[in-house]
Amino acid sequence: MNNKMNWDHLRYFIEVVKAGTVVGAARELAVSHATVLRNIVRLEQSLGMRLFDRLQSGYQVTAEGEEILGNALAMEEQAQTLARRALGKHPAPEGVLSLAVSDTSLIDLMPLIREFRAEFPRIELRVGPARESAGGVMQLKADIAIVATNSPLESLVGRQLSRIAFACYASSHYLRERQKQSSNFDDYDWISWGLQASWQHGMLKRFSSKQKVALQTASHRDALDAVQAGVGVSLLSDRYKEELTRLPIKVSSETLGVWMLTHPELRRSGKVRAFMDFVAGWTENGKLLT
Repeated sequence: MNNKMNWDHLRYFIEVVKAGTVVGAARELAVSHATVLRNIVRLEQSLGMRLFDRLQSGYQVTAEGEEILGNALAMEEQAQTLARRALGKHPAPEGVLSLAVSDTSLIDLMPLIREFRAEFPRIELRVGPARESAGGVMQLKADIAIVATNSPLESLVGRQLSRIAFACYASSHYLRERQKQSSNFDDYDWISWGLQASWQHGMLKRFSSKQKVALQTASHRDALDAVQAGVGVSLLSDRYKEELTRLPIKVSSETLGVWMLTHPELRRSGKVRAFMDFVAGWTENGKLLT
């Protein structure tokens, strides 16, 4: 093994494991496909072992790769912890503040951001998508997350800002083709989406004998686009009731909480505290994020 191994190469190794493909890792790291490959090859050379089996379906970590994965993940976590603690010691509300935000068709931050920037012009905001899982925020690679979830991670701190209610919607084009509205679940082509797909499938099983699912999408935004295009019907946020037709279907669908979360080490950072206090005041004054 080469003792001069560049430990930064481990970042590329970890992302390929998580993504399962070089393309996915490159997208997450915002680098080229060739850069990811080059760093993986160099890491394998420095370790003297093959870390992946190159399969047609993607990159599968080898037994040797599995052995070092745990240590690599521990190193990544330690590096992130050190960075968060260092940031938390800087109280001034200035610099770059990264936000991880759930589907923007569920959460609209732009009116809030406009007013926040007017009050804190020395803070530069960077907004990206939140990585989520059935358990809530899976990996918060940001200073603050604003996410739609009913299961926020206990390792993060924050508050619930509001809740999102849903109803069944269709486009006028879809309904014209069928020439009627109905209260019968079996009369519609259903679209499920994102993390709540299992909940939506459970609802269909309770109310529909045929479970006529036309499309499964990754996000509420994709489901909204599909409904607007006339593909079918979906449970959507009531935020779009002016654009679509609400169907006469009564469902006892659960709501989703909108949570603002951060790492405990970051909550004393000036820019983090400034943003979280601003958002709290915004919602307490009756202004909406959904």
